[in-house]
Amino acid sequence: MPISPEEASQRRTRLFESLNSESRFYHLFNYVEGLSFFAKDCDGVLLAANQHLVTLYNFQSESELIGHTDFDLLPRQLAEKYRQDDLAIMESRQAVANLVEIFLNSQGIPSWFLTSKIPMISHQGEVLGIMGIIQSYDQYRQKHPDHKDIQNAMDIIARDYCEKISIKSLADTCNLSLRQFERKFKKHFNLTPQQFIIKMRISDACALLRDRSQAIGEIAIDLGFYDQSSFTVQFRKAMGLTPLQYQKQFL
Repeated sequence: MPISPEEASQRRTRLFESLNSESRFYHLFNYVEGLSFFAKDCDGVLLAANQHLVTLYNFQSESELIGHTDFDLLPRQLAEKYRQDDLAIMESRQAVANLVEIFLNSQGIPSWFLTSKIPMISHQGEVLGIMGIIQSYDQYRQKHPDHKDIQNAMDIIARDYCEKISIKSLADTCNLSLRQFERKFKKHFNLTPQQFIIKMRISDACALLRDRSQAIGEIAIDLGFYDQSSFTVQFRKAMGLTPLQYQKQFL
């Protein structure tokens, strides 16, 4: 016979109150390849992190990382974007799952990550902060190849993302209506096809900007943007800083 819900709740409370710092449950995430865990309070201060996130930020231990905020670790405008996302989740008290985002490490090298966040709520119903996981998108996609229904479109995007691509033609290659295709694409990536294409261009732009062999205007045109101005708008929206600021900050 199972014990009563009241007794189970009491045992649960005693268990978590008795754990020492070396037995924190989120340390289990250290054994999931490419997955980071974090917890922040309502002010955005990091109070917990697994070793993968510690290493991602070039620290040696969790104790060195905690106490920092995104503003200490990331370009200001990118930190502001993450902060606004966190505030929205705490206000709505609703989880956000599987957001495909570009994330910068301390060298400014971008990678694609899959982010999920949930608000932390006290027994009294008070919002205490937010916690979440960040997983390498490439590793996740390799383990969960669940977009076979739009694979033809993905192949075209991977090959031609610097060109002008008709979303309708992508839908046709998958034998889907435009509406069906966009709905399936959004389900897999939490992005529209056009947003996904722009993120691929931005990721490529970061490498070209670090190389510095081309002018920013040339990079914009080569990657399929209308002009340098439209490139700057999209780059800043995705990365939190302009192409020139990115170049200066990480070189």
